Amino acid sequence: MEDTVTPRERVTLDTIAAAAQVSRATVSKAINGRQDVSARTRRQILDLAEQLGYEAPTSAERSSPTITIVFDSLDTYYTNRVLAGAVAAAHDHGAILDVRSFNDRREAASDSWVRRIVAEGHLALIVVTMELSDAQIDAVHTLQLPAITVDPAQETPDGVLEISSTNWNGGMAATQHLLALGHQRIAFVAGPERSLPARERLLGFRSAMMDAGLDVDPTLILGNSFTYANGLRAGLTLLDIAPESRPTAVMCACDVSAIGVYEAARQHGLSVPDELSVVGYDDTFLAECAAPPLTTVHQALETMGARAVEASLDLAEDSTGTKTKRTIGSVKIPTRLVERASTAPPRV
Repeated sequence: MEDTVTPRERVTLDTIAAAAQVSRATVSKAINGRQDVSARTRRQILDLAEQLGYEAPTSAERSSPTITIVFDSLDTYYTNRVLAGAVAAAHDHGAILDVRSFNDRREAASDSWVRRIVAEGHLALIVVTMELSDAQIDAVHTLQLPAITVDPAQETPDGVLEISSTNWNGGMAATQHLLALGHQRIAFVAGPERSLPARERLLGFRSAMMDAGLDVDPTLILGNSFTYANGLRAGLTLLDIAPESRPTAVMCACDVSAIGVYEAARQHGLSVPDELSVVGYDDTFLAECAAPPLTTVHQALETMGARAVEASLDLAEDSTGTKTKRTIGSVKIPTRLVERASTAPPRV
């Protein structure tokens, strides 16, 4: 009777990372001879790899995994920063990013391209600020395609991982800052209703106002997009209100809308922050370049992009049985208020 031999479980980069108590990316860099790892850490990792019996993958196994990342637009600062983080993480992990954007709404909602990327052997799907259609969700589940949404436009479907900022906290912190300065009549320039992050920022604003015992005046909530025109239009409407009734401060759902409010104040002959305080959201380069520099809520956009790629690789390993534990749900990246020069106590 022949003896049966149980094959030893293959040692992977994750095995070495766990033993060395470092990240998978650090192990990959050390083994591939990257210079951005200290000599001591590289030696520790290489020694562990040898002790554990790590075998480098064959050329067939080494082919770079491809991750599809889809944006609703490629021409915004937000997209640029999320993509920068995703590209850096993909490079660190030896992955390739297939970057896509759709001008046609019907094509964007179709499941045909989802099925096509699976047929092409793509490892996972990242969808940024877009809504997955029912057909796409069905395809993701049927084809067992790991899927991640970043700042989604919908409640996250079952089996899909959400990565976003703490938008409710950010909206609340910005409003509390204005309240602490003494403002009570505060307006809100909103983003698109379909955007979950925009809705959460508005909810944070409402919560802070209610906690302060102040009613939220519905006439002071205007706007429906993340654009300069949205801020300008809303700002002009708000500042057309009689001086005794108009807001002394405006919170905006994004920085670019806040710059639109700046222009509305200029057209009305009002000084920011002496006669009108303004707060933005995102902490884009516009916030630093604005005159005066804009107080805003910082989002770690590059971190969000990087986490999405790392989660894609982890979820893909789950689907092949390499890993045994992974919670599908949401990952929240902390926000923080950045105080600059666009806010001040209201004039008495």
